[in-house]
Amino acid sequence: MQNRAIETARLRIRAVRAADLDDICEYGADPEAGRYMRYWPKTRAKIADFIDTCIGEMSNSQPSWYEFAIILREHSKMIGNISLVVEADQAEIGWISNRRYWNHGYMTEAAQAVIHLAFDALGMRKIIGTCHEENIGSARVMEKCGMARAGHEEGHQMIKDGVAHTYTRLIYCIEKGK
Repeated sequence: MQNRAIETARLRIRAVRAADLDDICEYGADPEAGRYMRYWPKTRAKIADFIDTCIGEMSNSQPSWYEFAIILREHSKMIGNISLVVEADQAEIGWISNRRYWNHGYMTEAAQAVIHLAFDALGMRKIIGTCHEENIGSARVMEKCGMARAGHEEGHQMIKDGVAHTYTRLIYCIEKGK
């Protein structure tokens, strides 16, 4: 997976690289882009550490975590990243993107491609995704990818920047062949 890219109509999806630092900082340090996420936004130094960790994990023969750069083919611009956290034959998908590229269908296109990769190349049987109940954009992406709402968790707790947040977490899933 380290050297292989996925091509879609408008995107190129490949492993995150050290050279992606500036592009990831563009959206990864943006409080609005990371508003509903536990580990985002990040400082430049934390993003550099994150990239190093991604590269290290994806260099393993059987990674438990994949982190992909989403590149807009027309401009060769990295507009987001998408992850798969693998446990046995299922994975959790997640993403963050540059808000200048929101509402153009790019994340749906990327997520569909990564879901296909997970089922076809990685042998996953189930993909799960979660989001904050107010994160309508992510919920919509999951639904457009064929993920069905499997439930919700009221009173979900998250510590972000040392502050406890309680919210309702929506849970979506899709199984291979469905």
